[in-house]
Amino acid sequence: MTGTGHEYHSIRRSRVLRVALIVAIVSLACGLLFQGTLFAEDELSEGYYTLVDEDENAVFHTALVLSPGDMFINEDNRTYEVVRIHEQTAYARFTETTTLDEGHEAFGDGITSLLSGVARSLSQMFFAEQKPAERTVVLYNTHSDESYEPSSGSSTKDWGDVYKVAAAFEQALKKQGFDVVRATDNHNPHDGGAYARSRRTLAKLLKQQPTAAFDIHRDAVPPEAYRATVLGEEVTKITLVIGQQNQTRGQNLRFAKQLKSATDSKAPGLIKGILWAQGNYNQDMLPRAALLEVGAHTNNLEEAERAVGILASAIAPVVSTPGAAKGLDRGSPARSIAWIIGIVIVAGVGYVLVNSRRLRRQ
Repeated sequence: MTGTGHEYHSIRRSRVLRVALIVAIVSLACGLLFQGTLFAEDELSEGYYTLVDEDENAVFHTALVLSPGDMFINEDNRTYEVVRIHEQTAYARFTETTTLDEGHEAFGDGITSLLSGVARSLSQMFFAEQKPAERTVVLYNTHSDESYEPSSGSSTKDWGDVYKVAAAFEQALKKQGFDVVRATDNHNPHDGGAYARSRRTLAKLLKQQPTAAFDIHRDAVPPEAYRATVLGEEVTKITLVIGQQNQTRGQNLRFAKQLKSATDSKAPGLIKGILWAQGNYNQDMLPRAALLEVGAHTNNLEEAERAVGILASAIAPVVSTPGAAKGLDRGSPARSIAWIIGIVIVAGVGYVLVNSRRLRRQ
């Protein structure tokens, strides 16, 4: 082949590579832009799911939409994995008795954990991070309409009772010495876009450099599913919900397990369990983030308020300890650069492989 021919093919390969990189970068940008709405955290509009074990004994009830692969850790730390769904019954198999506060990240993180670590390392290389205020906690309510029917006469209203539960949690945490920043933004309507709207609220809250973030909800199941007596008080139980579809999922889950361990020690029976479910719940934005289902719409508001008061006291030692590095916010320069560099590396390796094969043919 002549020199001119080599130059022609070289130019052509360079153009193809540039086009491929542009397509990859545009795809990445779109993914980052719409990440908050990619995973809709659905709920049933009517009824609820019953999760049953191999003997069809009821293990858990929730209005959250369950899917195969979801995990539930019950009060006794027995872990169940959903294997199939039939109508509103989730059939699960027992997998193990979970050890809380274990050193490794539960259920594994695989390559997502590795990518998260690389992203944080690149963030530290390119951007100076502020030291987080370890005593700051932020609170907000994604589903603004959720209420407690026995107390309010309605299960939903424009400004739901969950704001009062968040306020009670705020005061209880302040008594434990925390600086608490509570957002009162309204994210109605209660639909698949609510988490996209509350994501903007959480982004503003993260400017406070918190050590933890809690999204306060209530479930929609019969009252007996959550009603309990804890430390001599009539309360609602609390379910910790963690999303599977984010790069900090292992850290989020480990945080939830630490919260449950601390609460089990000081207030046994308060934590109903940990649901590791489909969805994101904006928990990619902070490794110490959790969604709290505080009772159900069929329970009393006062019981829910007492529940978060006890919870604040129980989890204070966990929340006040130095936390993991901040998650990378959607759209942050560090996160974008990390993924772009990764794509460039992959494209470069592919380019080298293609050219080496062609050279061997010549």
